[in-house]
Amino acid sequence: MMKQILAKFREDSRYKFLAITFLVIGFEHLFIREYTGDAAIAFSHYLDRTTLFATLHLRFTTWTSRVLIEAVLLKISQNMHIIIWAMIDILMWMLLTWSLMKLTNYKRNYLIMSLVFFVPLSMMNGAGWMATSINYFWPLALGTFALISLYKIYHHEKMSFLIGIVMLLGLVFATNFETYGVMYLCILSYFSVMMLIERRISFSGILFVITQYAICFANIGLALIAPGNKQRVLVETKFRMLDFASMTPFDKLVMGFNHTFSELTDNNIFFLFFSMMLVIVAFSSKKRSRVIDVASWFPISFIALRTVFAPVVNIYAPEFGALFGAVTKQQRVDAVNYFDFVSYIPFITYVLMLIVILLVLINSFEDLKLGTFLSVAFPSGLLTSVAVGFSPSIYASGSRIFFFIDFVLIYAITMMYSEISFFFDERRSLKKIVKWSFCALTIFAIINNLIAIGATYYYGSISFPRLHN
Repeated sequence: MMKQILAKFREDSRYKFLAITFLVIGFEHLFIREYTGDAAIAFSHYLDRTTLFATLHLRFTTWTSRVLIEAVLLKISQNMHIIIWAMIDILMWMLLTWSLMKLTNYKRNYLIMSLVFFVPLSMMNGAGWMATSINYFWPLALGTFALISLYKIYHHEKMSFLIGIVMLLGLVFATNFETYGVMYLCILSYFSVMMLIERRISFSGILFVITQYAICFANIGLALIAPGNKQRVLVETKFRMLDFASMTPFDKLVMGFNHTFSELTDNNIFFLFFSMMLVIVAFSSKKRSRVIDVASWFPISFIALRTVFAPVVNIYAPEFGALFGAVTKQQRVDAVNYFDFVSYIPFITYVLMLIVILLVLINSFEDLKLGTFLSVAFPSGLLTSVAVGFSPSIYASGSRIFFFIDFVLIYAITMMYSEISFFFDERRSLKKIVKWSFCALTIFAIINNLIAIGATYYYGSISFPRLHN
């Protein structure tokens, strides 16, 4: 029996890397305790004197539309079932890792596993381990699992009725987080158009896609009409952003867009890897263009100016450092600087960066469908964090709002590497250097996560180390 298991591990790398993922994630969860946070302080007491449905109705009318997510949170928080939560959370990590492997055709299982280890686990403690993971991470895991159904429909792969129902139920839970619902709707629309163009249509496929549309629209509609969401904005406006009610939709868009790209360029390791891959993709493309080659350097150059070369920039171009540093420090366009053109330079710069990214993705891949899909998936992920600009709690939400875009970037990095792997295969010395360097970084990320878990109990919620001081 043991020989058969070992043979299976040798034949199929999925099992080996999933086993390593399970051991690492499981070990990390051994050190997680819930001493503070929303679950321990608030949700554990909601059901003391009332029923689940009465509590959900109260929350729906006074605070949130995420009643399905909070139903799970309330039941697990009642009597603080931290062990049950940890077991489910580990399974969610495994489900998400396997789903990403499936969506990348199992071609780069090692890369998927390593990138998953780079996710800063301390982000899960933004509002407490249980509350943050159930609100953000579980919808992400179940929503990514539901994406496999689109993959199967597109490729005409068989899918059992039971698995289909489980995926739909997962999608119901995932899209109850309204911004993830918008992201999934964008990706679903892309697949729907592609299936129509390429005539990959079947009766069961159409029925399944229509059902997914219904689920997405139902949850997004619920968020739009929920009185609790409107009440929450009023409360948070009073305590977090007094001028929020006077801001125009464009003001909120600028605020959300600036905050998102500022965090991505200054503090996000996945966006750094993604920007590096953009340059390699552009220069290794068979459709190589001088314009695209030059443009591809824009994101990574900007990141370098904001991180590695920040001390030099602050000396020789202090205005540049001060302007973008102000965005990092959460300064925004308001009544004081509304008519100051300089205040909009970060927004214009970040928009140009997005345009460059889309141009490189669309024009550099030999497989146009892959480039097109990535140019849809990346903005869809951006929407999940940019949309927070339409909430007065944008700066109080912390780094957990980047969970969705982080995993979009993990998928994009993996697919980009698969397409240009020949570039490294032809340069064996470079490939070895990259491989062992990435291995060392992965080990460092695992150790950092363990330290970060412990540090939260001494210093509160901390974030993944910034790329600059």
